[in-house]
Amino acid sequence: MDSAKSTRQRLQKISGVAGLYKHEVSGIYHLQLTSKQRKVRKSLKTTDRKTAERKLAVYKTQLAKTDPKKGSVTLGSLVQCYLETLGAKSHSTCKNQKSLLTRLTDTWPQSRNHKVTSITGGDLDIWLSNQFGKLRPRTYNTYSGFLKSLFDHAVALKVIGANPYHEARNKRRRNDKVSRVVPSLDQFNQIIAHMRSNKLNPHGTESADFIEFLGTAAVGQAEAGNLRWGNVDFQKQRIQFKRQKTKRYFHVPLFKKTLLPLLERRKAQLGREPSDDEFVFSMKDGKKGLSAATKALGLPPYSQRDLRGMRITHWLRSLVDLKVISQWQGHSDGGILILSTYSEVISESNTAAEQEAISRVENC
Repeated sequence: MDSAKSTRQRLQKISGVAGLYKHEVSGIYHLQLTSKQRKVRKSLKTTDRKTAERKLAVYKTQLAKTDPKKGSVTLGSLVQCYLETLGAKSHSTCKNQKSLLTRLTDTWPQSRNHKVTSITGGDLDIWLSNQFGKLRPRTYNTYSGFLKSLFDHAVALKVIGANPYHEARNKRRRNDKVSRVVPSLDQFNQIIAHMRSNKLNPHGTESADFIEFLGTAAVGQAEAGNLRWGNVDFQKQRIQFKRQKTKRYFHVPLFKKTLLPLLERRKAQLGREPSDDEFVFSMKDGKKGLSAATKALGLPPYSQRDLRGMRITHWLRSLVDLKVISQWQGHSDGGILILSTYSEVISESNTAAEQEAISRVENC
């Protein structure tokens, strides 16, 4: 046998199946097709004929979805096209994804000139492992999802017929079980009291009001920082917010024992009727005051997000309906996100509700 023969010369046509060939030495099946003036030859990586025929049929379907004129599109070109789609997204999302796209083209092993049609799931596995392998699962999955979006765009452009992301073996990692540590209501009250008593901070009262509002209304600093007096309806006893991330509007009750006294006091301090466009708070972030207070009190370094978790936990343990809490958070999923995030607390609440129901039945 001539050892100088190339792989192409060693391929033997399989009769009855268009485009299917078999290597005369290794026995591995290959496909060899001409579609839309585009010639393709590829190993099917199997010696089993039935498997080879199935893979060939799938590849033919995918090839029919592609544009032969785009077979030479490189990773760099794809990234440039994807950049043009970011305009409708938020500034922070654009900034984050632009950073990832730059990192992808700068660190891709085969360079930015690698043809998109030849990128495999294995290539994505290697890149993800090298770049983000040491990160926590939640962060790893975020970056992995970014790759899926990028190559979904390649499918939409008809550069490729199928997303190689779905062939990757390590595209997702199971999230670590997070132990949620939030302040108790007593600790929260201690923090607010300390911030108000801090005479060294000229903005102590303003900062304390801001932090108290976050922990009472269970909203983020972005929502609180952008709250205007026109969004506070004293007559209907509710506050309208706009979720900065989703742009969704939602309402939180103006609780009579907590939020109402706080906002009435702030309104009285102005000495006049505020305009609807005037901000309720003069600050957008209270993390410095919160950090100083927790440190001085010897408490864990609670974040502003933890204050929201504290209030949601309190509501759940007080047996407030899950769907109602979901509405107060501006969620449209009926409580699914809260259910998954606070599963341990909900389990405690269900147990308490069950015991209360048992007590009622036994006392009938």
